[in-house]
Amino acid sequence: MDNKFKAFFKSLEDTTLIESTEKEKERIISLTNNKMPETFWDFYSKEMPDDDIEFGDFEFYGLERMIEENEDAVPGYIVMKYGLFVFASTFDGDGICFDMTKENFPVYQCSHSLIDEDEISYYKGKMCELETNYESIIKVSPLLANSFDEFIDMLIKDTVETYSVTEIIEGLDDEVE
Repeated sequence: MDNKFKAFFKSLEDTTLIESTEKEKERIISLTNNKMPETFWDFYSKEMPDDDIEFGDFEFYGLERMIEENEDAVPGYIVMKYGLFVFASTFDGDGICFDMTKENFPVYQCSHSLIDEDEISYYKGKMCELETNYESIIKVSPLLANSFDEFIDMLIKDTVETYSVTEIIEGLDDEVE
């Protein structure tokens, strides 16, 4: 069976895929601690986009950008500590992450505006603050799909929805923890 993540990329115009090198494969394994969806690994271990790819509300990353997003950029370097791996973003700059702590690798939209190294804060009638930890990150990050494969299926059908920071905050509690 053909990899549906690969099939998705190949269906997009102006997409160039390049063969993955051993060094690149090792880098992905190192970044994810070898915890990644099979569909993701099956694709990136053989070939990958030579550059970032735009589709709908998303920008999918080539390997160099993926490394940068997970090591140096917000929210990637913060959420990575808690098991969330950024592989794409919204055009607003929010990270699209799969959860490496769960078997099915659910996909979340992690806001670059809300998540900070020390705290997560937002205004909803009053200033609300949460400690930056796994539970708080998941609380403020909309679930886009219950699994990575479901996310890919939704991409293929063009049914994935992203959220503005205003919509994210509207869905949050106004309790200060």
